Amino acid sequence: MKKQMSLLSKLQSFDSQMDAMYKAGLPHPDGPRKLTRKQKLLATERESLTQGISNRLLHTYERMRESRLKSNPVVPATNGVCHGCYVVVTKSVVMELRRGQKLVLCEHCGRILFLDDGDTVCS
Repeated sequence: MKKQMSLLSKLQSFDSQMDAMYKAGLPHPDGPRKLTRKQKLLATERESLTQGISNRLLHTYERMRESRLKSNPVVPATNGVCHGCYVVVTKSVVMELRRGQKLVLCEHCGRILFLDDGDTVCS
């Protein structure tokens, strides 16, 4: 799960960069224009990022990007605090994050949580 969360974090960063490019004038792939060569390359790169992520986790991420959490559905929990809403997470959430065996959501904002490498949680 930790590897998948790392890939998901990279995917989120890539998607954020893509969103910025679309705002700066790159035609959106869902728009009426034909895909440019650059967009095809970016789509291929995005596809390679999704290869190591389970379908369930990827679906959850995509659904959250389309909702109100569009800018950052995947956030770290550092020192017992969710970096999406800055609310202290419970000790049981911290323990689940340390185990790294399943998807953990913030109980307050609903974002996908992960622990940074080398993070020491003080809760």
